[in-house]
Amino acid sequence: MRKPRFISHYLVLNDLLNNIDVRKNSDTVVYLTSRIENIKMDLVKSGIEFIEDVSRESRYSYYKPYILQPTAENLSKAKKLLASYTTDEVLSFLEQKPNIEVEENYNEDKGSS
Repeated sequence: MRKPRFISHYLVLNDLLNNIDVRKNSDTVVYLTSRIENIKMDLVKSGIEFIEDVSRESRYSYYKPYILQPTAENLSKAKKLLASYTTDEVLSFLEQKPNIEVEENYNEDKGSS
């Protein structure tokens, strides 16, 4: 089965909403993309805001994790955008690929500051 359009966007945004550090995972293996930075830029163009002044340490260096601004408005935008990425093709693809794990635990009151 061919990879559906916006599957990578769906996987990245879903993990961001679940507070998963998408930068510590393999872009290609986990998110089915060669450059997760491009997905972040698409999300920014769609109005999603990120916290930019954070760094984390990995085994070899420091990096900037992608963390959503935890405001109610920003999280609401992100959830609406995720809903637009949740197409029949994406869901069917994920059902046929059992090695791709998708968290669906983000709750409605996260970030209601």
